Order: sequence, then C-alpha cells, then structure tokens
Amino acid sequence: MGNGRNTAESRSKALHALVAQGTLSAEQAEAVAQALQEAEEPDTPVRWAEIIGFIGGGLVFVGMVSLLYTWVDLEKLGQAVLLLTVAALAAGGGLFATGGRFRNRAALPPTRRRVGGTLFVIAALAVPTALTVALEPVNPTTAAALGLLYLALAVLAYTAAPTAVGLLVAGGTSLWALWTILAKFDLLDTDIRPYALSVVAVGLVWGVVSLRLPNPRTGLVMAAIFALGGAQIHLGDHPVLAYTLTAAIAVLSLVLYQWQRRWVFLVTGVLGITIAAPEAIWDWTDGAVSGALLMLIVGLVLLAASGVGIMLHRKTDKQPAQQAAEPPAGNAEGPAR
Repeated sequence: MGNGRNTAESRSKALHALVAQGTLSAEQAEAVAQALQEAEEPDTPVRWAEIIGFIGGGLVFVGMVSLLYTWVDLEKLGQAVLLLTVAALAAGGGLFATGGRFRNRAALPPTRRRVGGTLFVIAALAVPTALTVALEPVNPTTAAALGLLYLALAVLAYTAAPTAVGLLVAGGTSLWALWTILAKFDLLDTDIRPYALSVVAVGLVWGVVSLRLPNPRTGLVMAAIFALGGAQIHLGDHPVLAYTLTAAIAVLSLVLYQWQRRWVFLVTGVLGITIAAPEAIWDWTDGAVSGALLMLIVGLVLLAASGVGIMLHRKTDKQPAQQAAEPPAGNAEGPAR
C-alpha cells in the first residue's frame, strides 16, 4: 500500500514539474494521470463502485421527485430538515467515494472522482436550498447572501472532486449569485445592461480560470456561452452594444486561438462573427434588408468565417512541424570538405 502511494505521489510531482516546464499542458497532464491510474487499478471493483454510486444517486433523485407530491404537505421545518438530510447523506457518500483524497487528486481513480464529485454537488445545492426554504420569504440582502453561499459551496464541491458536472454547477451558481447581488442594489429594475455586461465579465473570468482547471475544455465552453450570451442579452434594447460586444469576443477568441490551439476558441470566433455580422447589417440598414438577402449574407459570412478558421488551423498546424524540422543550433554542421 505504501509503495503504491509513493508511486502515485512521485508520478503527481513529475507531472506537475512537466506542466511547470511547459512540456505538458494541465489538460494533458490530467489525461496522462488518468490513463496511468486506469491502467494500474483493477477494473471490476472500480466499475462496480461507480455503478453502485450512480444507482444510489438515481434512487435519491427518484425519491426527491416522489417527495414533490407530498412536499406542500410538509411544514417549512420538515422541508428544510429533509434537504439537510439529503445534503448530509450526499456529503458522506462523497467522502466515502473519494476516501478523503483532496490534496492528492491525481491518485484518485476517475470513476470514484466522478461519483464523489456528483455527490458533493448534490450536497452543495441542498444546503443553501434548505436555508432558503427555512427563511422564506427572503429579503434582497438574504437572497444575495444565499446566492454567495450557493457559489461558495459549489466551488468547494468542485475543488474536492473536480468533475465536468461540478464545474457547470459552479458556473451556474456564479450567474445566480451575480443576479442576487445586482438585485440587492436595485440594478435590474430599469436596465438590463449591468447584468449583461457582468455576465460577459464572468464569462471572461471563467475563461481565464479554466485554463488552470482539470476540466479546461468544459470550462472554456461554459465561458464562451456566458460571454456570447451576455453580449446578446442587449439585442432587444441596445443592438449596437450587442453586436459590438459579440464581434469583440469573436476577435479575442481568434487571437487566443493563435496563442493556444484549442477548438473552443476557433468555434467561438467563427460563431461570434456569424452572429454579429448579420445583426450589424440589419441595424445599419434599419431592417431594410429582406429575409432572402439577409440569409444570403449570413451564408457568405459563414463561408468567410469558415475560411478564416481553416487558415488559422493550418497555420497553427505548420508551426510545430517547422520547429520539429529545424535542427538544434548546437548541432548545426557546415558542409563536408
């Protein structure tokens, strides 16, 4: 047991060193750690543990749905106690699944991490929901505090056992916390721009943070949805701001694609241009462009954006090949005489 643990710790340190040197990205290091772990762990116990865990989670979900029919018959205290019980059971199950391996997550089998992470997410959502039920009706200050609690517990659940589901829940709770805070300061009554701009900012923050997370792809997709969605919220009352922000996000994504070859950046850039260009033309012509002409414009924009994407993709493909073909400077030799 001790030898296996030392091996896992040594492997984790080696992978972290490769990431620090720039040899591997965080995503590649995580994939290598998972592949090595799956190759060393026996298949049957882990698979059965995962199957049992997901069956248990399914039973909890079915039980909660069944309780909805009698939910209104319960007092607030009973509802809160029920939710706290679910939270305690889910947290206990998550601790059992992960074995408390919070610091050395690389040594945790992926199946156990997924089960534990899902259970931690259930617990993270159940606790503030129980408080919300117990404190109803809530004032704006309490709602903002509960929104921040949702976010804090969701981030804690993801940190304990990183999963794609946990990251998505953390992202969703960040938007809810943002909404409750702006509502507390009466910034949502007459103008949607504060929330929309804040959603764009949250998306950009998640994009930066996701590059350092174990699930960067999921985080970047979520960040792109937040950024583009926040920009498009303005479309009804502030179309200029909507397509300007969307175009800016698209350009930023294409620039980032030159820096890091991730398909999320490329897709976000192409999609942003495809959305922003027709909106701008419609606004500049005061809606005079017919539906057929607008469809033609959208098609041309799609073709142009696709061409740009292909050019960028080929350019980034050629750079590693050229670097590999060039001999090291110290090994260069002159012509033989």
